[in-house]
Amino acid sequence: MKNLKKLAKSDLKRINGGNPPDCEVNTIECYYPPKNGNPGYWRCVPVNVGCPD
Repeated sequence: MKNLKKLAKSDLKRINGGNPPDCEVNTIECYYPPKNGNPGYWRCVPVNVGCPD
């Protein structure tokens, strides 16, 4: 555990990706890309709504 390095906020902001969440039944994973300086993120949405383009 000695070799762990604390990450700066600027480093954390550069980390991209990540795995989609485990969504419940009748929901799907949707990725919302970065926009207006905000990072991209995953969200579970109902199947009948669908993912945005």
